[in-house]
Amino acid sequence: LWFVRNKSTGTRMCIDRAEFELLFPGVSTAGATRLPSQAGSSTLSLPSSNQSAPNMPVPAGSAKLALAAPNTTTIAPSLRPRLTSADVGEWELIDKVKDDSLPAVFKAADMLHYGLCNNETQVINGQCTLKPINTDADLKAFFGAVNLQRYDSNWSETLVDLLTSLPIQALLVVVFLITIFVEMTHPGTIVPGIISVVALGLLIAPGMLIGMASWWEVLAIFTGMVLIGLEIFVIPGFGVPGILGLFLLFTGLIGLFVPAGTGPFPNTPEERRDLLRGGVALLLSFGTAGTAMYFIAKHFGSIPFIGRLILKTPDSDDSDVLTAMDPDGGAAARPGDTGTAITPMRPAGRIQINDQILDAVAEFGFIEPGTRIKVVQVDGMRIAVERIA
Repeated sequence: LWFVRNKSTGTRMCIDRAEFELLFPGVSTAGATRLPSQAGSSTLSLPSSNQSAPNMPVPAGSAKLALAAPNTTTIAPSLRPRLTSADVGEWELIDKVKDDSLPAVFKAADMLHYGLCNNETQVINGQCTLKPINTDADLKAFFGAVNLQRYDSNWSETLVDLLTSLPIQALLVVVFLITIFVEMTHPGTIVPGIISVVALGLLIAPGMLIGMASWWEVLAIFTGMVLIGLEIFVIPGFGVPGILGLFLLFTGLIGLFVPAGTGPFPNTPEERRDLLRGGVALLLSFGTAGTAMYFIAKHFGSIPFIGRLILKTPDSDDSDVLTAMDPDGGAAARPGDTGTAITPMRPAGRIQINDQILDAVAEFGFIEPGTRIKVVQVDGMRIAVERIA
């Protein structure tokens, strides 16, 4: 829809694409809209004038109106001007209203701009102000409605609103990243894996219910996780799979913060604002999770509850277990060092090199306790080993 004004009479009205092309031949129909698209909403239709209150699909919190007719058998003729080629040059364009047929959400300024609200004035305490519509009766009288029906949010809609709020989504991203990190670095602990699945479900499911998530975002998240898993367990290092996996994971997660259909290149102020807010929230979530991962990796065995999730040998003592770095900041193990697996490595477990007990990860397959092993890579907080044939 486009909003136009007659240069002679001052009449203002909305026109569709066909009328736009008739009045403004050769002018592009592209451009920013004043009203944002309401993705995920149901299409609304006004009832005909001789209907009362039909059962129409409407979003929660909205009102359904049945328009009053002059009588119950005839419909009054439209007062809207019928446009022809003779009207070319008689109308001027005010703005582009919207790009789709979905319901429109009007702010107060939009209501006044399009003449959809009561702009009668009243004097209160010597001040001239707009006369508000405070009651259902005021609303029915203004629209000439016969019936008005309210649709209030139920508990499930309230829960979805909460789960799709920016702070809760950011918190869920932090929980998901931390728990998936714990599960990947210490497979078999189970509880962090369950928590990560629940957090991811709470991120994706509400967004898909209200149209905030698309199938490509879900696919990007799961593909990113698979590539990161391959980087950690199959082809250690930090190469193309790891970088691509992080990119897909970040892209999929940021897609959950913006309405479906926004696309990678937003072209309206609302879309750019949503994308910016989502990007900032996600960067803060990644930073918070990264900091937490560092301290968890460094002090895993001493963290209450989390340390008890690791499988241990009966005589093991967490105070003697090292990661890739020793307490003095040096390398606790180096490529080429040999030792023995003292716990099942599926793929994470513990090894003993000389008199040191270390957390390590099997490079390929599973390694049973008592098997001779060799260190093949030391990368940050991770020691990779393989079975000695």
